[in-house]
Parts: sequence; structure tokens; C-alpha cells
Amino acid sequence: MYNIAILLPGTGSQYLKMGKSMYDNYASAKRVYDIADECLGYHLRERIMYGDSKEFNDTTFVQAAILTTSIAFFTVFQDVFNIKADYYAGRNIGELSALVCSGAIDFSDALNFIVEHNQITLSQSDTSDREEISFRLQEIIAKIPLKRHVENVVTAVDGKIYTDSEDIVRLMLQPYTQTRWQDTIRYMTGQGIYRYIEIGPSNMLRPQVLEVEPAARVLTMDHEGDPYYSTELFKKKKLFNRTYLLSRMLGVAVSVPNNNFNDKDYLQNVVMPYNQLNDIYDKYSYSNEQPSDLDMADASRYFMQIMHGKRSDANEIKLRLSDLQEETLIEDVDMFTDLNKNTLLTNGTPVSGLF
Repeated sequence: MYNIAILLPGTGSQYLKMGKSMYDNYASAKRVYDIADECLGYHLRERIMYGDSKEFNDTTFVQAAILTTSIAFFTVFQDVFNIKADYYAGRNIGELSALVCSGAIDFSDALNFIVEHNQITLSQSDTSDREEISFRLQEIIAKIPLKRHVENVVTAVDGKIYTDSEDIVRLMLQPYTQTRWQDTIRYMTGQGIYRYIEIGPSNMLRPQVLEVEPAARVLTMDHEGDPYYSTELFKKKKLFNRTYLLSRMLGVAVSVPNNNFNDKDYLQNVVMPYNQLNDIYDKYSYSNEQPSDLDMADASRYFMQIMHGKRSDANEIKLRLSDLQEETLIEDVDMFTDLNKNTLLTNGTPVSGLF
């Protein structure tokens, strides 16, 4: 466990060509789209990548496209980082994605559910027998095979954990009505979660999380208009990577404005600790070994010495530390400890069990 929650976006996150870099660069992502094509009976990927934007008005297509793109992102994410999250949660169609990512249901079964669900709900305009429609929905939900007991998916219908298959039937009868999304975030922060990874197209959930919990760290996998954002993140293995954090510390140390014009003091408190920080990075830059706790403690001390040596004010330092932590989701480094405690306490988030 990494003390994180994975969030899956829903309707509104879609855009033309979403997931293209995943498909082009990762065979595991390509297999996800191939499975979708087979299940749906048409070339979903072709319509996402090269279709008319007007097709994104088709509810069934959009839901299948978001689900498929999210699972493609998640598959590559798991291949690269192999991280087991504490919780999974999604908004509207993202709730179905969360059940897939948690291992509760198969991707192909989720796609088939979308198709059948929309066939039934679209027929609602042709009939006044809502009880019949409700019964038919119960039937298709109940026949979704559960691969394992659901234990860590938070439903956005009531902001609580799914407990069994009956919960899925009851809650999913409310067709993707996300009335308690804020309660979903509150539940997870109440369980000591403040690091979130949004996996799927766009980055629509990040501001919604921060609105509920400003102290949260939310990393997004995708940015519309920057198709290689996620590819770079995966190739550099940025998450939970101490060596990458060292490289970013060096980058910040160089880029932060200097307000110290005393040559002797600058040499002692900026240049020398920078060289020592660089030596630690060089030690691990061509190794598969992650930096030790002792080296990270020294690196933290050198980094903070540089920041103070450049006469950076407290807000500047806090901002830089926050950015570094949000980019890597690393928390067990000395320079982050006070940042975490102070920020979380200021915002009223429970800190028991976090440190």
C-alpha cells in the first residue's frame, strides 16, 4: 500500500484523440483498445482518434470511450509502477472504471454493461412502465460477474465503501447520479488519504478534490493538448522515485531566484551544498538502486540550505516543496515532514497514521 487513492473521471473528460500516446507507445494499452473493439463490434479507437467530434454527443460511445481510455491509462500505470492503491473512486462512468481497476469486475463485462444499460435507458422514452425498466436494469447489473469481493471502491452515490454485489445492484440502479462526490473525497481523507492519482483522459477531478481538501496532493496522468505528458511521466518513472526527486531538487535549486549577493556566503550556502546534492544524485543516476534514507536525509538538508542560502522567503520554499511532492507523491523525506503536518493541520485534515 502507498497510502493513495486512484480517481477515475467521467463524462466531460472526453476529447478527440484522447489516449493516442498510450496506444502508440504501449502494447498493453493497445490490447485494451483491441478488447473494446471486439466487445463493441466497431473500431472504437478509430472513432476516438480520427472520428468526427460530433460523435462525442453519442452517450453510449462517449461512455465506452472514457472507460476504455481510463483502463488503457491504468494498465500502463500498473505495468510501470505496480502500485496497489488503498481506494478507488470514480465520477459517473468513472465509477464503473473504478470497479474494473480494483479488480472487482472484468473490463469486457463493464463494456457490455454500458451497451445494455443504454439500450434499456434509451427505451424509457418509448414506455411509461418505469418499474419494468428498473427490473431490467437490476437484471443486467446482477449478472455482472464479480471477480472478487469488493472492499476498497468508494461509491460516489453515498460516499461509502461498496460492501457486496447487492450494493452494486442497488447503487448502480441510480444511473450514474453522482450526488455525493464531495462525500467520497471526505470519506477518503477521513481515512488518512491525501495523495490522489487521477487516471484517465483530461484532468477534471483535480480541482474538485482540492476544493474539498486544499492540502491534498493530486497527480494527473493526462492533460488535453499535451498528448505526451503521460508518456514522459511513465518513461521517467516519476512517481515514488527518489532518484527522480533528486534530479528535480537540483533543477529547482538552479531555477529558484537568487537574492543573496554576498559572494562568500553564496559560495558556502549555495554552491557547496549544491555540489554535495549533485554528488548524491550522481551516485544513483545510473543505478537501479533507490537512494538510501541516509542519503535522502542529507539531500534534504542540502536542498533546504540552498533555498535559505538564496534568501528564498518561507512562501517560496513552501511552494517549491509542495510542487516537488505533488509531482512525485513522495512523503517520507525529511524536508516534506513539516510541510505535510503543517498544511494538513491548517486545513483540518486528520494526520493520525500519516507519519
